[in-house]
Amino acid sequence: MTFYVVYRAPRNNKNRGVVPNELRSLGCIQLHKSLWELQEEKIKKVLQILQKHEPILLRRTREIRKPERNRKGVMTDIGSLSIVAYNIPNGKRKLVNRILWKTPCIPLCRAVYALPHRHAFSDKSNPVDTLLKLIKANEGNVKVISRIVIEDSTSIQQVVNEIEERIKQEASDIIALSERLSAKTKENGNLANSSKKLANLRQRYLTLKKATVAYEKWLKLNFSKNMLKTYRAIKKTRDLIEQD
Repeated sequence: MTFYVVYRAPRNNKNRGVVPNELRSLGCIQLHKSLWELQEEKIKKVLQILQKHEPILLRRTREIRKPERNRKGVMTDIGSLSIVAYNIPNGKRKLVNRILWKTPCIPLCRAVYALPHRHAFSDKSNPVDTLLKLIKANEGNVKVISRIVIEDSTSIQQVVNEIEERIKQEASDIIALSERLSAKTKENGNLANSSKKLANLRQRYLTLKKATVAYEKWLKLNFSKNMLKTYRAIKKTRDLIEQD
């Protein structure tokens, strides 16, 4: 049985090399930055080393699993995942980041993402293949590990919470910017400039909407209240700008 672990690397550059050295001393194999392969008997020691760095234990399975919730609606299994780890030239990172924001995925650590296993999408809309093509087309290299599951319930809840927080924060940011735009439009009446900024906000809203639909399909997460508030804020600003 194959196990993997990912963790958030220390921000202090002086300490960055400590953790990798300790993991290597246990016979762990570094696959990509903070993504490591480890033996089952080393799990306890590895998690002790990484306890301050938000470790997530992963396991490769033969079967393909679907997301599951218990009777209380709590996510107990996020289903089978494909882990994508990549390197790409600095000038190309923003392009990949833009695509990742539109893609249903879980940021595990820097340049390592978990995406739904291929069974969850049709061939035409497979996010893993789309991401691989983009990275390779921009002089990057990539490693993919399929049929991965998150081992412990705490980590499952952690990644679900992070997805929810990311979506809610973007919705909140769009609402705040929309309200600010309305106030400035009332103040200076520069409709041409306001229309351009409104177009950018509407594009952010549509991107967010696409992401929420994907997460609802994949993990049955419900963002309808957040999206309704965001839509109303955009509409209110649009009505103000277009009233003349």
